[in-house]
Amino acid sequence: MYPNLRAEMSRRSLTVEKLALLSGIKYNTLREKLKGTRKLTLAEAMQIKQALNVTIPLDVLFSTEIAS
Repeated sequence: MYPNLRAEMSRRSLTVEKLALLSGIKYNTLREKLKGTRKLTLAEAMQIKQALNVTIPLDVLFSTEIAS
């Protein structure tokens, strides 16, 4: 659902399970939010961004389209 986020996870060899641990978001919750079956909150997006330690703006990281 979020290709830029998935790309960053791949660059860091992070699974959803590992990202859940790093971000403090429960695995099942994070999995559903990344699939788009549940809405992602701003606080959760910020937790994920912080866990990834990236400077990419939230709107780009969580875009549903691939950044060019």
